Amino acid sequence: MPKHMFEKVSFSARCAICAGISALFAFVCCLVMAAIANASDDPTKNLTLYGEICYGVTMMFCGFLGAKMGGEKRFACGAVSSGVLLLAIVISSFALGGNTFARKFVLAAIGALIASVGAILGSKTKKRRRR
Repeated sequence: MPKHMFEKVSFSARCAICAGISALFAFVCCLVMAAIANASDDPTKNLTLYGEICYGVTMMFCGFLGAKMGGEKRFACGAVSSGVLLLAIVISSFALGGNTFARKFVLAAIGALIASVGAILGSKTKKRRRR
């Protein structure tokens, strides 16, 4: 795969591709956590914890991947792609119901913070040393 494959793709398309890849990553992460829960003595004991771990890891991955895929605007691409994924998560959270509004808001804020940390980590460039 070429190193600069995504430079010719528009900014919005890069963000959408990154959000899609991150959604697939979240699905795989949920499958792994389901296997871990199934292997334990009481599979329903820590499901909320497993879900929150998957959520945090996915948001970090989305910010990091978006920043790595971004051309010149690395942090912006990571932040926007994470925002798209976070928006989809929040909409589905409200559609499915369950928790209170305050808990949903706190989880969305934590997800945005984790995603921005991932975008910062992904936007760093390596400095080359002179020989």
